[in-house]
Amino acid sequence: MLPRDSDVLGRLREKGSRTLSFQELVRSLRVPEEEEDAFHERLDALERRGELVRVRGEKYSAIEFSNLTAGRLTVRPEGFGFVLVQGGPDLYVPRAGMHGAMDGDTVLAREESARSQGRGRDPERFSGSVVKVLDRSRERVVGRFETQEGRKVVLPYDPKVDAVVRIAEGKAHGAREGEIVEARLTAFPDARRVAHGIVEERLGFLGEPGVDIEIVLRSYGLPPRFPQPIVEASDKFPEEVATEDLLGRRDFRDRRIVTIDGETAKDFDDAVEVERTENGFRLGVHIADVSNYVTEGDLLDIEAASRGTSVYFPGRVLPMLPERLSNGLCSLNPRVDRLVLSAILDFDRRGRVQGAQFCKGVIRSAHRMTYTEVARLLETRPSSEDERRYGPFLADFRTMAELAAALRARREGRGAIDFDLPDADIVLDDAGLVVGIVPESRNVAHRLIEEFMLAANEAVAKKLLFDKQPAIYRVHDRPDPDKLTDLRDVLESFGYELKGNLAELPPSAFQKLLKGVQGKPEERLLTDLLLRAQRKAIYSEECRGHYALAAPYYCHFTSPIRRYPDLIVHRQLSRLLSFGRAVSAADFEAMNQGLAAVARLSSERERRAEQAERESLLWKKIVFMKDKVGRDFDAGVTGVASFGLFVMLKDFFVEGLLPVSALGEDFFVYEEKQHRLRGRTTDVTYRLGDSLTVHLKEIDEVRRRLNFRLAERKAAPAPVRRARPLAAPAAPEKPARPYGRKPRKRSR
Repeated sequence: MLPRDSDVLGRLREKGSRTLSFQELVRSLRVPEEEEDAFHERLDALERRGELVRVRGEKYSAIEFSNLTAGRLTVRPEGFGFVLVQGGPDLYVPRAGMHGAMDGDTVLAREESARSQGRGRDPERFSGSVVKVLDRSRERVVGRFETQEGRKVVLPYDPKVDAVVRIAEGKAHGAREGEIVEARLTAFPDARRVAHGIVEERLGFLGEPGVDIEIVLRSYGLPPRFPQPIVEASDKFPEEVATEDLLGRRDFRDRRIVTIDGETAKDFDDAVEVERTENGFRLGVHIADVSNYVTEGDLLDIEAASRGTSVYFPGRVLPMLPERLSNGLCSLNPRVDRLVLSAILDFDRRGRVQGAQFCKGVIRSAHRMTYTEVARLLETRPSSEDERRYGPFLADFRTMAELAAALRARREGRGAIDFDLPDADIVLDDAGLVVGIVPESRNVAHRLIEEFMLAANEAVAKKLLFDKQPAIYRVHDRPDPDKLTDLRDVLESFGYELKGNLAELPPSAFQKLLKGVQGKPEERLLTDLLLRAQRKAIYSEECRGHYALAAPYYCHFTSPIRRYPDLIVHRQLSRLLSFGRAVSAADFEAMNQGLAAVARLSSERERRAEQAERESLLWKKIVFMKDKVGRDFDAGVTGVASFGLFVMLKDFFVEGLLPVSALGEDFFVYEEKQHRLRGRTTDVTYRLGDSLTVHLKEIDEVRRRLNFRLAERKAAPAPVRRARPLAAPAAPEKPARPYGRKPRKRSR
């Protein structure tokens, strides 16, 4: 029997035994001769994980007793990077110290010197170089196929891949000049940053429908389709709810229940109803009971856990569950029976919770409503056709709006932060081509559903915690005081204050600031800085509360079709409803350990999805602007930096860079406290909110950036010094098809 990893490391950590040969380890740990090959593989695995290191030939040492450190390498687009060391300071690696390592690799690195970060309160960072790559994170790259100096090469699109991939003779797979390809690496980068590879797949030319999304899918390792066994497992389910599944469930089928989603949504995981009571309101939030079909440990569950979340791209969705479930049996489609987990919440007239019930149920949604339609019914007088079609639902929508307003006022009263700047919304035509980029629309119906989902998530989290049921919670910790110190300096330069002890700053302080900057030229910049000062919300087996929501109890319960943590919460709530008691202390600890691992993976998958979605939007902007190089645009300054101005086009919701070198022949000085660039000779000054006319000079595909210069007719005069806040770009006159992403139920 092979010794455990802990036994191997324990032996190497013993005094006098910190460097042992393979045979010395075999003898001291009594490894049978027939197991020696397997034991050698075990040592190799420990080395790849960075827990031990091979020194002086075939001798081994625990990593902490060597002058080396192990960790995952993260590379910046500028070429340098950091080795992320668990439990210790990160190790800075200059570009010259990479030695063929790539972003995401697990590496061994040697500390060589310490370097100061230049600010008194920052700790010293250690500098070093990569000695050995323990585990490669990638063997494929996506890029543009080109000919350079007579050689066929692929220029990677990922700015973190600091290398050119040279394609072997006859291995181009028929790729054409300028085509986007995926290449498999046959040799990793050398000291000259040249890798070798072969073209595995041709993706097409940038601008062709879907090519940009294919770039993102491959860059982030996202599975574009379900394996056949997963499809077959989902196909075994019936199209309609089985009669035996209705047993023991509360029947809501005669209730006035509706779904409210975006126009292009196909998976409906939440439905709502509201009625007035003697003391206030009763809210019913009915969520698709995915846990009835996806059981712990089966093929569908393993696949869903691996994906972690659905990923929404313009015109395309990568669902967490196969379509048979996500758009069919689990989707709360209108006028068909569907299984749900329901939260029935009673509120007084001021939006305070008076009681909560939870049950397994069955519903039959009466209407598939859209945000646009509900907002129209609330903001205009319903027509006779509306009254005929919706009848008593018209009064229900008004009651919903009244309850949502009370819930929002109560949430604001406790100090919750609401970052509400619009994101870009991509408009596609029927061929899948980008025809517009406009601000994301959010109306009263979006906010209505948001408040109901927040209320349900809080109620479920409180139920699970108080009944001592293990669960996965959505947690958002306090901001880092060091980041707030830097933020305070920036805010003061704009005339705003961040008062109080930064280590104990309440969320209401941020809420007050957001209201103060609303409508000002600096709104987008400062809102972005306020958002960056926050910690990232994550999943955890601990209920630590949600800082931004000012909520002591919070979890994700309302989207089990598209988020794996919600599915876990459903299972735990179902167990509690079925057995009516908490688990034993021993079972609680064992379950919690398992949930901690699920929470970590779910947080990682969420970050991957967010990064991929963000990058897909950047690609869509590049594709949309590709045929507009050389044109002039009216724009406004949204950011000022030492290297130039960030500008937002007024006709499109698109941002780009106006480099300082493109501002004219004057020498421009960056005045940090005033957030402006000022010409030393001409005294021409550029500030936030200034209106300019810019010329799109080029598109940098590698950095996903639009580069502008001043249009000739605007180069001479000084820009407007005090500009009105930028108006949002108007939507196209003829509404085209919005991209196929389901609008997020913003449940944080």
